[in-house]
Amino acid sequence: MRKDLKSPAARLLSQNGDIREHLSGFSERLEQQLMAEEVTNAIDRGEVLICEAGTGTGKTLGYLTPIFLSNKKSIVSTATKALQDQLYYRDIPVLNNTITSPKNVALLKGRQNYLCIYRMGKSFGDPRVDAENQRLLGNTSKWAEQTLTGDLDELKILEDGSSIRPFITSTTDNCLGADCPSFSGCHVVKARKEAAAADVVVVNHHLLFADIELKEGGFAELLPDADIVILDEAHKVPDVASLFFSRSISARQISMFCQDCKQAVQKEAPDMLTLTSDLEKLEQCQRSLRAQIKSKSSRLTWESLKQSNEISEKVGDVGRLLRKIGEQLEIAEERGIELAHCYVRVINLKDKWIVFENQATSDHVHWVELASYNFTLFDTPINVAKEFFAVVENSDATWIMTSATLAVKGDFSYFKNYLGLQSAKECFLESPFDYQGQALLYLPGLKIAPSDFDYEKRLIEAALPVLEASEGRAFFLFTSYRSLHIAASIMRTYDHYPLLVQGEAPRNQILKSYQSTPKAVLLGTSSFWEGIDVRGSQLSVVIIDKLPFMPPTDPVIEARITRLTEVGENAFEKIQIPHAVTVLKQGAGRLIRDFKDRGVLMLGDNRIETRAYGETFLESLPPMRITNDIEDVQIFFDPSR
Repeated sequence: MRKDLKSPAARLLSQNGDIREHLSGFSERLEQQLMAEEVTNAIDRGEVLICEAGTGTGKTLGYLTPIFLSNKKSIVSTATKALQDQLYYRDIPVLNNTITSPKNVALLKGRQNYLCIYRMGKSFGDPRVDAENQRLLGNTSKWAEQTLTGDLDELKILEDGSSIRPFITSTTDNCLGADCPSFSGCHVVKARKEAAAADVVVVNHHLLFADIELKEGGFAELLPDADIVILDEAHKVPDVASLFFSRSISARQISMFCQDCKQAVQKEAPDMLTLTSDLEKLEQCQRSLRAQIKSKSSRLTWESLKQSNEISEKVGDVGRLLRKIGEQLEIAEERGIELAHCYVRVINLKDKWIVFENQATSDHVHWVELASYNFTLFDTPINVAKEFFAVVENSDATWIMTSATLAVKGDFSYFKNYLGLQSAKECFLESPFDYQGQALLYLPGLKIAPSDFDYEKRLIEAALPVLEASEGRAFFLFTSYRSLHIAASIMRTYDHYPLLVQGEAPRNQILKSYQSTPKAVLLGTSSFWEGIDVRGSQLSVVIIDKLPFMPPTDPVIEARITRLTEVGENAFEKIQIPHAVTVLKQGAGRLIRDFKDRGVLMLGDNRIETRAYGETFLESLPPMRITNDIEDVQIFFDPSR
């Protein structure tokens, strides 16, 4: 039965609403209107609302319309920069063209996305910048004379991971602030001023939580105070919150400090040779510490590593050198602006390092994340519910959290408990897509466990008839890089379809190639499970190798499991299953992206049928027809069979 929709936002999104004149192909969606109604009510009452809006709801306009019809300042936060740009350049202009009083909207990114004029100038002739990067530096300098925003995304020649970026951007560590000679033209300051004056600010979760972290620390705010905070793609919030309520320090931070400080000494205190020598010793010491950590795992508990005498000794050496360098910089700080800021940086590094010289407190876990030449130490709360609830409670704002994947069998308990939001209002809106008619779930019933040696081979044998029926046009999604690489090797022996494998080209390039290559099969891991929108027949199959359970050996997960077990809770049911359901729903959500899409979802993991918890996964997925018969897949793609 149709609900009586009273809010202006819901009416604007109706078939007779003004938005249809400004949005090509607009069609009325009851679910979108219901969402707009719920968001309007939450704004009016100052509530916290958690809303799952199934794929196809049109949730972006479902939450944007109420805030654009309100007279309140709003922050809209998304999971990625790409989604930020989509909101700012595509969705928001539609509403601003529709309403009678357009909003002043600002796009704000993290400081690493903006050119730092001062650091760019320092980098010319820097021996650490090789010839190729000096060429990029020259091109950047020419662009710098023309850009109004300083947003490096305007520079198409720079990849996100380009090695020149640290030399032309600032961090909270190395920024000179108001002491900077280029402060008057600072792009970061300009962007923040525009954000402070805007009615609506579009940010991403990392920037929003960085601002929360700074507010809690008593520093200047990055974002204006808001009446409404929207967290889109909110299923990512627990992980981001866990990261930003952590304390961390990395080898790269220490190395960059040493390099910047040596330059500052050379410029402002060249007679302090002992300081330069100690900075070189610190650089060598952190490199030696990284070399001592030998593990195939990328995430380890810090306490287990510190049991090694060699590592424990190096940890002590780093701490002693930081303290010694701090004592020398205390003397040197009055000799120049850069040395003064280096003194502030070393105090910060020293205070963080002390945390990891000591044992973790009972409600925190110390762990390390490894990269090829870097390591990052984290001091992470086992539970962030208290911290996050305090942020929401103290903000005096309406908080709206929405995603297509927040609930497990319609239950929001996992998400709410993780963030301490037990009293939040709930809204569950199913997808308007006809999954019974548009999709088929194929469970091949493999007689082999996902942990078996030959699993990938048997999985591909089961997948080949599906790919033959669909003529490729598939995403093959994996829960680990190991499985991805094994599968890629096996698939190449068949040579039936153009293969695009994650890691062999930049993500955006792989996706672009997939969309333009007939019969292509894309093999990917986590970054292709979500945030990908391929519509039409080019994507007709999604194959998922395993149920995406978190590794129980992950230090933070292990600590949370231990804590729940200690109080008599079933950690597998409380943590592992809800998280895996959320991730599986994201992967499955790649398949049907439009009312005209049709496709098959294949899940190889037989535990979805053989284990009692499999029912939870099946009932959380969209209501597709289910089959164990490959002939049903063949008929789905060729009804004439």
